[in-house]
Formats: sequence, C-alpha cells, structure tokens
Amino acid sequence: MAVFKCKMCGGAIDISSGETVITCDYCGTQQTLPKITDERREQLYDRANHFRRNNEFDKAMAIYEQILNEDATDAEAYWSIVLCRYGIEYVEDPATHKRIPTVNRAQFTSIFDDDNYKSALANADTLQRGVYEAEAKAINEIQKGILAISQKEEPFDVFICYKETDSSGARTPDSVLANDLYHQLTQEGFKVFFARITLEDKLGSAYEPYIFAALNSSKVMVVLGTKAEYFNAVWVKNEWSRYLAMIKAGERKMLIPAYRDMDAYDLPEEFSHLQAQDMTKLGFMQDLIRGIKKIIQVDEPAPTVVRETVVTQQSASTAPLLERAFMFLEDGKWDSATEYCEKVLDLDPKCAEGYLGELMAELKVRKRSDLRNAPMPFDNMDNYIKAMRFGDEALKAELEGYIDFIKTRNENARIDGIYKNAKTAMNNAKTDSDFKKAASTFRTISNYKDSAKLAEVCEESALEWLYNSAVAKMNSAKTDITFRQVAQCFLDISDYKDSAKLAEDCEESALLYLLYLYNFAVDKMNTAKTPDDCIIAANLFWELSDYKDSAKLAEVCEDKAKDCTLIWAQEKMGKNTMESFNEAIKLLKHISDYKNANELIAECERKIEEIKAKKEAERLEQERQAEIKREKTKKIAIIISSVIAIVVAITIVLTTVVIPTTKANKMFNEATKLMESGNEVDAIKLYEKLNDDRSKTQLIEYFKGKTALSVGYDHVAGLKPDGTVVAVGNNTYRYNYCNVEDWVDIVDIATGYIHTVGVRSNGTVVAVGSNVNGQCDVSGWTDIVAIAAGSSHTVGLKSDGTVVAVGAKGNDTDYGQCEVSGWTDIVAISASSYHTVGLKSDGTVVAVGDADDGQCEVSGWTDIVAIAAGNAHTVGLKSDGTVVAVGRHFEGQCDVSDWTDVVAISAPVGGAHTVALKSDGTVVATGNNTFDQCDVDSWTDIVSIGTGTFFTVGLKSDGNVVYAGDLVDKQSKCRYWNLFE
Repeated sequence: MAVFKCKMCGGAIDISSGETVITCDYCGTQQTLPKITDERREQLYDRANHFRRNNEFDKAMAIYEQILNEDATDAEAYWSIVLCRYGIEYVEDPATHKRIPTVNRAQFTSIFDDDNYKSALANADTLQRGVYEAEAKAINEIQKGILAISQKEEPFDVFICYKETDSSGARTPDSVLANDLYHQLTQEGFKVFFARITLEDKLGSAYEPYIFAALNSSKVMVVLGTKAEYFNAVWVKNEWSRYLAMIKAGERKMLIPAYRDMDAYDLPEEFSHLQAQDMTKLGFMQDLIRGIKKIIQVDEPAPTVVRETVVTQQSASTAPLLERAFMFLEDGKWDSATEYCEKVLDLDPKCAEGYLGELMAELKVRKRSDLRNAPMPFDNMDNYIKAMRFGDEALKAELEGYIDFIKTRNENARIDGIYKNAKTAMNNAKTDSDFKKAASTFRTISNYKDSAKLAEVCEESALEWLYNSAVAKMNSAKTDITFRQVAQCFLDISDYKDSAKLAEDCEESALLYLLYLYNFAVDKMNTAKTPDDCIIAANLFWELSDYKDSAKLAEVCEDKAKDCTLIWAQEKMGKNTMESFNEAIKLLKHISDYKNANELIAECERKIEEIKAKKEAERLEQERQAEIKREKTKKIAIIISSVIAIVVAITIVLTTVVIPTTKANKMFNEATKLMESGNEVDAIKLYEKLNDDRSKTQLIEYFKGKTALSVGYDHVAGLKPDGTVVAVGNNTYRYNYCNVEDWVDIVDIATGYIHTVGVRSNGTVVAVGSNVNGQCDVSGWTDIVAIAAGSSHTVGLKSDGTVVAVGAKGNDTDYGQCEVSGWTDIVAISASSYHTVGLKSDGTVVAVGDADDGQCEVSGWTDIVAIAAGNAHTVGLKSDGTVVAVGRHFEGQCDVSDWTDVVAISAPVGGAHTVALKSDGTVVATGNNTFDQCDVDSWTDIVSIGTGTFFTVGLKSDGNVVYAGDLVDKQSKCRYWNLFE
C-alpha cells in the first residue's frame, strides 16, 4: 500500500493497488490518483504536488512533464499540467468546508480546448473521467467570470511587478520604490497598474480578473526588487512568468528588470537575455521613462539644433502683436490669441512670450498667474517646453513654480482623498477585515495629518472585533472541536488582552468535554447488559479513539458484547431442547471466531443429534413392543385381529398425520391473526418456527415492498418492526449521519451519500447528516408515504402521487435532479448521485438529472413494477420478473438481460454494480466486484437487499443480516444485527 499526499490539503492518503479515485480523510475531498508504479514515481508526484500546492506552478509543471516523458498514459500527470497552466489553487470554503478551486492564471483558451485536458480524459478510467469533467466544468465557470470582468477594464500602459510585504507582514523596500515609480509614471501621463493603489477599491474581491486584464493590456512590465528572493517570490514570479510567456508567444510587449542593492547576476535566469536597469545609477528614472515612452510610442518634441543659448528679448515689431495677443487672452478669445502669437513667432521664432501666450490659449487661461490653477501639470506640452527653452531665468522660474505648485496641490489632494476615504472606511467598518483595510490605507499616507495614529486605532479595533467574536464563539461552544477552533482564534491574537489565557481555557474546556464523553462511555460500558448496549458503548469509545485508552476500551466493549452473546447462548443451551440448541447456534455463529464459540456450536450440534437419536431409539422401541404384542395376539380370531389392525391404523394416521397437521394449521392461523392485528414480531417468530413453504411465502410477502434495510455510500440503516431505526458506518463528527437512535414511529427509511432520512407514520419526515446542499431541509414536509435519498438531494413521494425534492444547490452538484414538481401519478421513487427516477401507476418511468451516460433514457419502458437508481445507471423490474437497465456500462452493471424470477432490485448511490433478489430467497449481482461486493451467490432465505459503493447487505427472514464486500469500515458491523430483537 502506497502513501500519497492529498492534492488539496497535503494530508497523507493510503492507496490500495488499483485505486484511481479516493476521498481524503482530512479534508473530505474526492480526488483522482496517479499511477504509482514505484517509489521514484511516488517521490516525483510528492515533489510536484508540493510545488503546485505552494503555487509554484512552473516548477511543478516541469516535474509533471518529466513523468509524462516516462509514461505518456498517466492521466493524472496530464490533469496536473492543466491545473498548473490555469494556476488552480484549492481553498477551503468557510461555509461548506469543501475545497473549491480558484484560478490564478486565467487564459483566453477554454479548459475544454486544452490538449492536456483532452489527453487526461483519453487516458482516464470511468471514475477518474467523471471527476475530471466535474472539476473542468467548475474551473470553466470561474474562468468565464474572470474574462467577463477583465473585458470591462480600461487598458494600462505599464505594469509594475514587485513584492509588497516580507515574511513578517511589513512593507518591503521594493514597495516604496514601486510607489515612487508609480507617481513618476502617472505624472508623465501613463496609465499604470500598481497593485497597492490600483486594487485598493477591489478589497474583498478576487484580484485575478484585474491582474489578468492588466497583464494583457499593458505594453511594458517593470519588475523591480532589492533581493533575489523577492524576484522569485511565488506571486511576483506568477506575474512576470505569465508576461514572459506572452512575449514568447509573439505579443509586442517589453519586460524591463530593475534592481537595487544586489548583484545583477542574482537576477532570475529567465532575465538573462534582457537589459536590466540599476536603480542606483544616476538618471535611472529619466532613462527608464524615456525608454518607456519610445516603447509605447508617446510623441516627444523633436530635437531642435540651437546655435546659441542667449535669450532674445522681444523686439519693437513684435511688442504690439504680443500686447494684442494677451488682450485677447484676457477676453477669452483663444483662437485670436493663438493667431497673434503665431504672427509674433513668424517674426521671432525664439520669442518665449509668444510660446507662453500659445500655452495660455491652449490651457484657456486669461492671466499668467492663473496657470497655477491648471488641473494637471503641463510640463510635457510643446509650448511649455519651448517657452522654457527660449525664456529668461525669471520666466523659467515662474513657470517651474507653477508646475511645482500644481504637483504639490494635486498630490495633497490625492493624499487628502485617500485620507477621507480611509476615515469613511474606518467609520463604516464592522469586521476585523474592514478595520484592517482601513488601517492599511492609512499606512500608505502615514506622514499625513494623524494617519499613523488612526492606523493604530483601526488595528486596535480589528483586534477588539476578533477578540469579541472569539468570546462569543467561546460562550456558544459545545464540543471539543468547537472549543479547539475558538482556542485557535484566541491564539491568533495571543498578545491582545487576556487572549492567551482564554486560549488555554478553551483547550481545557475541550479536554473537559472529552472527559465528559469518556466518562459517559465508561458509564455505558459498566451498565451494559446486552450485546446492543455493549456495541453502543464501543461506538462511543471509537469516536474518542485518540483520547486516553478509548480505543482499548472500545475493543473491551466489543469483547463484552461477544461475552454477552456467549452467555445468552449458554442459557439457551441450558433449556436442553432441540429448539433452544438451534437458537444458541444462531447466536454463536455471529461470534464464531470468539473464545470457545465454535466448540459450543459443535456441542449444540452434538446435543441435537443426541436428541434426534433418542427420539429415533424411542420410536424403534415402540415398534419392537408393538411387534411383541402382535406375536402374543396371533391366536385371537381373524376378525378381532382385523378390528385391532383397523384401530391401529386409525391411531397411526391420527398421531402421524392428522394431529401434527392440525397443530401446524393452528400455529399458522395464529401467526396470520397476529400479523393482521399488527403484532408483526410474534407473527414472524411463529412463521419461522413452522419453517414450511406457506410460512416462507408469508414472510416474503410481508417484506415485499417494505424497506427493512437502506444503504448509503459508507453506512447502513435498518428499520425495525417496532418503528425504531439502527444505523452503523463512518459517522464523522461533522455530519453524524448515523445518529438515529431517538427516531420512533418510522415506516420508511432512505440513506444518501452522507445523510439519512426517515418517514413517520403521520407522513412527516426526519433527517440527519450533511446539509451542505440543503438535502436535510425536510422539516416542513407532510403527507409523505415514501422517501429516497441521493448523493446531495432528498426526494419524497406524497399520497396524492406528486413528488417533492430538496438539495443539490451547488454548481458542482446541481444537474436538475430536483426538478420533479411536475410529476403526477407516481407510485415509487429512487434517487442516486445526480439523477432521480419515478415509477408511474401505469408501469411507465420518468427521470430527471444528469443524463451524460444515458441513465435517464427510460421513456420507452413499460410494465415496470420497481425501480433503482445507481451512480450513473438506472434499473427497472418488470412484472414478469425480468430486469432492464440503461446508463454507464463500463463495468458490467447493466448485464441484467438474462435475469428471471426477480422480486426486488437495488443499485448503489456511488458504485457501479447491480443486485437483485429472486422469489426463492437467493440473490444475484453483476458489475464492479473489486471489494467482493457481488459475492452473494451463497445467500439463501433473503427477504430484503441493499447495496453501497463497496458492499452489499441482505436481510434474512429470521431478522439476521448478511454482508458482502469491504469489511474494513464500521458499516460492516451490521452483520451482527437482528432486526427482530
């Protein structure tokens, strides 16, 4: 058995030979498995999956490619490359605790068109293909959402790639450098993507759509850093590696590495062919901006050859024209002002005042001093540049003063806007996340007003919110799990107030709760008097198996249950009758491998043989005495002999035929009356005691159509004649789908993937287990006569023939299997993973839900009397005892065409096999037999059947349960049941 780490959470998973799909015990996620042919392959997958879980997708992809070079048929390697290409990260949904995919490397190409995805499907088996297709649907929906958002974003010119925070959460020097670069570039008029500012209004949203849009629209990416590890940080590399891939694909883009306080040779190897920029170099910023302008084709003023640098003064001929031009400016006649300035420049091309006038007309400014009121700096405008070129020092100083004023004013306005937004966010904050976001915004302008102080206030408020939330959770906690979860909440803020102490209190409460459960189980163990009591105590200890000596005590309880069974058997043996010995044998067979059970069985069988031998000896002795008597009466007259012979004959008939027959008839009639009066338990015991053909027929008729057993994915539920229910299985703390011990007055039961449902005699419904998809929301149902449960939904049949359904609300589970509102005239229902089937009173069948494998193609069926829905197939029983099936057939689960004399059928929620009960009490099965779940050929005297993913159960007419399949899990304990006791 190989050990493989879960691709979602990294937990260890034991893999048995031949398995391709498994469910992780830690995170509960169903996932596909690779081909582990040797230890080297196992190590390659372990390393590759480690990189992928840490979002180092390129490293992981290289290893998966290596695996495919060695084995081009490994479906999991192809699928893993798909996950890397789309940057799939699995995160836990706090509401459902399910692991859901997020896309960190969006593509324009659909996942369905990806060659690696197609290769994964081509090389996968049936179970793997189903998982791949379901995951691909989910990823495709996420990607469509990303593309929809990204298409609405305005294009960017420059993308700044950098590391924002270090391992302690503090801002890096790279962040400060990136901030300076952002402001320089925006002042030059570029549209710049800078995550800390560009995404600040996207807090609480997924960032990938906006990053994806920016990567695709920007013409230049500047990757800056001060340490080699910052350049290779996971999310930094995710951005620049994607950008390099676009360049390699032929897109006209440019990547510029910029470094500081490090050696250029320490830059990533991928940058070796690029011209890197040293940020400490004098004039770095000007060189960088000039280079970016050339790349994105921003026009710069054409260079002018200047032969002398002496500033010329306005001549007498241009003075009147300039005066007119400035008068036009005062009147707001911009075109006229421009016209006269052009006349001035025609006479004197180096007249700075002429360019100044044209600049004012272009900006629609009436007075020179009003230039300071321009909304944006104008130092990139051609007229400004020429005015500065030909103007005297006074004019240059004046114009530079206006530019500095505008920049300072705008920067102050920007910072003040951030300050006001941060204060609004702080005042409206309701959660720790809200306060942290406000604090982060204040930190970006920490030198402005009281921003630093307000950041501290927000951070304090965030801690206070977390503290109060943890206190509230602590006060409502009831189990060891919830107390430990709350303890972690306090540990996350251990330095705040008394959080460290409260964390210790929660841990202590968790231990006290475990101690309470432990003592409760000990009390159950000490007071147990019957095998059932002992098993209940054992189950309690198994739930606490990691606490103290619970695992050992669970085994003690199970042994005690066997000891109780031994005592019961020995008490029955003490009655010394053939019936009591047979009853003892039935009990001992349940524990045949325990202590001297086999010896006692042999002793019972020997006693039975002795009783039979004694009766036979008595019979022979009676015959011998009769023979002696006949010899003594030979001399009696023939007529007297004849009379005696007649009398003897009559006596023999009476004693051997008439009297026993009369007694049997009396018992049969008494059992029938008990059954009719509702005393089913005593009636069944009498039928079993008679054990003749008509009694067996009555038992089969009693159980026909009555669901005595129901089987889910990995648990079994049994309905007792008194209306109570028992259940065993992997009853996890999260879902508790076997907690049915308080159910009473139940007339029908159904088991889903991880939930259990029951119908009361008054038509109401109860349910326990997982309610992630709303499959247990049945408290309002009334007038229900039958129930069915699927993987993530529940279906109820009402007395008027209509059907109701709940569940399957998630995108990964909803295939329309609950769309039954229009059904009428229904007499039976069945549900499975993703489809629902209904039987109508005229013998036809309807179906809704997932139909990819043809499992819903039942419209042509007629003369059907029973139905069963499997994982991806549907089975129907016809009135003549033959069987039909449609759907997935890869493992032979639909090979039923030669079955005859069938009275009941069953198909598993999550498996690929089919089981049928014949009228003579035998059972047949077809399909997947990996765990011997189809080994039912030896079964006899069966009255009810049920089947799960890896096992099959049957109920015998005496109430005992037989079991075939995987015996590892707890559901196999149902083989110790007797539903009539």
